[in-house]
Amino acid sequence: MIIMNIVAWLFIHLSVSFLVSQCPESFIMSFPKVYRLKRWEKNGNIYERLKIKKWKHRLPEARKWVNQGKGKTGIYLRNVTDFHTFKMQTNRSELSHWLQMLPAPFFFLFNPPWAGWIMMLYAVLFNLPFIMVQRYNRARIEKLRAYL
Repeated sequence: MIIMNIVAWLFIHLSVSFLVSQCPESFIMSFPKVYRLKRWEKNGNIYERLKIKKWKHRLPEARKWVNQGKGKTGIYLRNVTDFHTFKMQTNRSELSHWLQMLPAPFFFLFNPPWAGWIMMLYAVLFNLPFIMVQRYNRARIEKLRAYL
């Protein structure tokens, strides 16, 4: 059973990442409420307090596997187009991680209830750090863009 869960999650993570990487920009931008910073995020300051800058580099990048966008070290923000491109990458990545959590309830179909709940917890705990990093990056990019 554990092998089936691992394979299923691997398939979900990779296929959702690939599919979202292929979506047109118009589709990605059709979820503005998802990307908008909330009041409790305090313009990204909550992420500063969580010290995201210190640990975000340890997270793996699916972008390498789906061959889309620039990696962490390939980003240069020199003009408005660069800012837009980077913002689109953060939106695309965040949407991908939200979507990767959606299949979690299906694990109840072939697992005992206790294992289904573990799969739900896994979905949140795996994806939440990636979502937090994208929201942190988006807040930073908006602050920088104000200086252009």
